[in-house]
Amino acid sequence: MRKVFSRITVVFLLMYVHSSIKAQVLEKVQNAFTTYQKNVFQEKMFIHTDKEQYLAGEVLWLKIYIVDANQHQPADLSKVAYIELLDQLNQPVKQLKISLKNGSGNGAVELPKTLKNGSYRLRGYTNWMKNFDVALFFEKKITLLNAQISPAGSNLAKRNFNIQFFAEGGDLVEGLKSNVGFKAVGENGRGLDLAGAIVNQKNDTIVRFKPSRFGIGKFPFTPEPNMSYRAIITSLGKEKIEKEFLTAKKIGYVMSVNKQKDGNLIVDLNSSMKNEKVYLLSHHGKNISNVIATDVIGGKASFFIETAKLDEGVSHFTIFNEAGTAICERLFFKLPNKKLDIQLTTDQSQYSLRKKVDVNVLLKNPIGIVNSADLSVSVHKIDSLQGIDESDIMSYFWLVSELKGYVESPSYYFTNSEEAYSDLNNLLITQGWRRFNWSDVMQSKKPEFKFLPEYNGHLIKGKVKEKNGKTLNYANVYLGSAGKIGQFYEALSDTAGNFTFNTKDFYGLNEIVVQTNQKDTSAIITIQSPFFEKYSIFNVTDFKFSQHLIDQFENYNMYTQVQHTYNPNKFNSSNGLVTDSVTFYGKAFKSYKFNDYDRFNTMEESLREVVKETFISKSEDGYRIKLLAKDVPLDDDPLVLLDGLPYFNMDKVMAIDPNKIERLEIVPESYHYGSSKFDGILSFFSFKSNLANIEINPNSVVLDYDGLQLKREFYNPSYDSESQMNNRLPDFRNVLYWSPNISINDKGEGKITFYTSDVAGTYIGIINGLSNNGNVGNAHFTFKVNEKIN
Repeated sequence: MRKVFSRITVVFLLMYVHSSIKAQVLEKVQNAFTTYQKNVFQEKMFIHTDKEQYLAGEVLWLKIYIVDANQHQPADLSKVAYIELLDQLNQPVKQLKISLKNGSGNGAVELPKTLKNGSYRLRGYTNWMKNFDVALFFEKKITLLNAQISPAGSNLAKRNFNIQFFAEGGDLVEGLKSNVGFKAVGENGRGLDLAGAIVNQKNDTIVRFKPSRFGIGKFPFTPEPNMSYRAIITSLGKEKIEKEFLTAKKIGYVMSVNKQKDGNLIVDLNSSMKNEKVYLLSHHGKNISNVIATDVIGGKASFFIETAKLDEGVSHFTIFNEAGTAICERLFFKLPNKKLDIQLTTDQSQYSLRKKVDVNVLLKNPIGIVNSADLSVSVHKIDSLQGIDESDIMSYFWLVSELKGYVESPSYYFTNSEEAYSDLNNLLITQGWRRFNWSDVMQSKKPEFKFLPEYNGHLIKGKVKEKNGKTLNYANVYLGSAGKIGQFYEALSDTAGNFTFNTKDFYGLNEIVVQTNQKDTSAIITIQSPFFEKYSIFNVTDFKFSQHLIDQFENYNMYTQVQHTYNPNKFNSSNGLVTDSVTFYGKAFKSYKFNDYDRFNTMEESLREVVKETFISKSEDGYRIKLLAKDVPLDDDPLVLLDGLPYFNMDKVMAIDPNKIERLEIVPESYHYGSSKFDGILSFFSFKSNLANIEINPNSVVLDYDGLQLKREFYNPSYDSESQMNNRLPDFRNVLYWSPNISINDKGEGKITFYTSDVAGTYIGIINGLSNNGNVGNAHFTFKVNEKIN
């Protein structure tokens, strides 16, 4: 009896230890994941452009949406977006800084007339996004055509292609059956319909394969021990082409995810290890949906997952061994039900030339009416040259942004069919990835953030050092930009000589002057570019111009030239910008308008006779100015500005011609600005805002610096009168309407109004939108424009 009792005790003890180990590993993985995600905030960006194909010299209009990568709610962390148009060699042909407010911004890219025919990459990101993988940046292919370069010369199509293979779950393992996904693309980055086979080193054909859709497919494969394989592509002409195939590991794990009849999932694991404990964690963004433990018995294990418990969108299934090491991973996509429902109705289906078009907009979601959303719309002609934009905010935020590489026709995967489901899983096998490294998570490695969020305005960064190359530590550095108000910023260099100016409302092209104070006359200052010089692998190739498109191309080119000839100002104007009309120090204590007083020949006389709050002295070292507070001189020097630029040499200040000065503002008290303290401020303003021809510090850095882009207005003509209808000036617009912001009332209703042009054809209107609670949606409408309607 005692022996039986002892055996039962041992069994229960082993069960307890077994359960305790499971609990410890699960808790370790779960806690590590939760802790890591708490320390990381990530943004996603989507850019809606007015179309995808352009002629050199046209304007590319864009709208930017920034969201919390986890919840898709508008993110207000960043106030600046960086936009780049890159060529095939990742050389920027245009770079812009766009202001953001509440996760939204808009701008325009004027495409240089010198650009060559080809495919370019439109890239967008924030300063904060530079802390993460560049694959998280928004990227979109833009096709550009130039009439000055013959398109016929680009008609030599090559049959080059690329094919890649991916084992489901991560690896091939000798003796274990796996699914192998593959993706075949041509030079244009789009999928190819080819055929192929996998053969072994004995030239035996093991399996044949063909893609299902967009060059993507999968096939079952079991690698034999000590056997090598290669892929033979047989459908690109008569010649067979060999490609490398995956190398199998000696031991390891393979996984597969399959849907059952009831719609739930089974995750199967095959292992070289016959018996061990394994764990599965599934998550969507920061949210954990499943934590499951099981045992590998005889080299097999299975996890059962209820799809109802999964979040909508992309979920990551990661399997860990008993040491807490990630061994396999797979993505799964659950079609989202929550979305912004955008309903569009046009007042007609066909219009004649120069006719008014009214489009009614109604917003809904699963709960009811939406009365607040950020919406953008483009209406453009579609034909054999200009197609329908493949990218939309819905498919991008839910799917494309969670995958790596270009996704062809992403909206297809939102089709609720078995075929689309199968193709979607093939896509997830070939292009799945994650936003973090599991080894960093399990080692509790905190992410390193080298780039600060621009939560107030554009950050201008630089470095200061002495002429001998030694860094200049803890030096005060000043940036000034002359103007009617002028902009002035201060920074303190760190131990490496780096400094940062936190600017606000810094718009347009400005001449900036960066300098230290006079104590550091030998300082060498450099200003850094805020644009990121790391790039993802993005298939941007030569544009292949088919002969049948040349006539269409020549028509577009003629239309563009006529528009710019007869309406040049309407396509190149920028709006005036309303910014703060108050200087950084706010309202001055007193402002002296020099025309209100007797004019004197020298600045010294003017200050002594007019400005009672100044005390001027002169010695062998030159002039010195102090401000008086209640008739008592302040201890230290004041900050002296001329049109926003600081001057530390008072001899130069005294050399200013007072007849060129419109006014002087003073602050006769100690003033703290950043890391600097000044005993008061004297701010001179010249009539012409041109520094009154006074020389600046010769050791200053003077350069033209592009700030945030000034807003441009889309040309939207009106033909609501007979005289306008009969105007003989041609209207050859192929983009009829663009608006980055559509107004919606409290009933969720909005209205879009525009006029057709002199170009007949089929047109499409595309709307993208984002609600405050993170619902995204897109919709489109089409109509025809005829020269005459019977």
